[in-house]
Amino acid sequence: MSRLIAKAFASVALACLFVTPSVSADTVWNVSLWGSSRAVTVSIEHLAKEIERRTDGALRMVIHFGEAISPARENIDGIALGAFEAGHICPSYHPGKTPALLAMELPFLPLNDIRVAHKVALKTHTHPVIERELKKFNARVMQHVIAPRYEFMGRGAPPKVLTAWKGMRVRAPGAIGEGVRALGGRPTSVPAPEIYTSLERRLFDAAALPFSYPFASYRIHEVAEWYTFNMNLAFPSCVVLVSQDAWAALSDNERALIDEINIEAHELQFEALADADTAWIPEFDAAGLERIVYDETAIEEFKSKTSRPLWDEWVKRNSRRFPAEDYLNFILAEAAIANAEME
Repeated sequence: MSRLIAKAFASVALACLFVTPSVSADTVWNVSLWGSSRAVTVSIEHLAKEIERRTDGALRMVIHFGEAISPARENIDGIALGAFEAGHICPSYHPGKTPALLAMELPFLPLNDIRVAHKVALKTHTHPVIERELKKFNARVMQHVIAPRYEFMGRGAPPKVLTAWKGMRVRAPGAIGEGVRALGGRPTSVPAPEIYTSLERRLFDAAALPFSYPFASYRIHEVAEWYTFNMNLAFPSCVVLVSQDAWAALSDNERALIDEINIEAHELQFEALADADTAWIPEFDAAGLERIVYDETAIEEFKSKTSRPLWDEWVKRNSRRFPAEDYLNFILAEAAIANAEME
């Protein structure tokens, strides 16, 4: 038996330990998350609570935090294997598996704010390119994981001007790593739970995460010395996926109810993120971290100069796998519509 097959069977066996034995016709889904309960999990926690309440327990979602049933990078494989029904995935953790889903994390897309990014993301989730990509994993998007813009925290000499990024080692997985390369930095991919130790040991100089709550959730501010405030590198493209088999087994009413609850859940997550900023940004400053605010003109000039070559390279890299140029144009068109609606 190959190591890969053995690992797959081990994952399924481990997941089975967490499945609640059914003594009725109730449906129980196991949902794999990493980290603890925090601002970014408000939406899935609300969905789990409300779906159980509104179905009188006929459908329950059991949330497993802290990689209890699967490593963060392997959630998508666990769903494909049937080890559990749903899980939080970030395409930057496995860019080769979900390159189309990762397109929403391309650096410097014209997404004016978090609500614009959310509107566009919802449109992409039902696009044929994404549906075909996720079909390979027997999965579909159940919920968008709303997260704010990527910024940086780091140690050592602060990059007060854009040229100071040259040669810096930066935790920036997936597509956002291309943005770091454009700045002159050297990107590396490290799962979020490992950032604290890696930065403390100076295995890299800075880390990119959505700003601000994840830096607080993973206590990065405790080992950092500075942070950027207006880089606005990109928006995350994370989602909660669900097994196609599990989704198909639901009634039409249950599927509609999930979609209805998601609208509430997303609004609650927007509120939670705003509250997190109110709580944590002053904490970062009070802890003595230096806030770096770049000249807006310099930032815009840099983005206008580097964005299109980065996007074109992404298209070239993926054009044999799916109609990448058409899909990118779809994203840009939807971004223009969403930006106009928010003005």
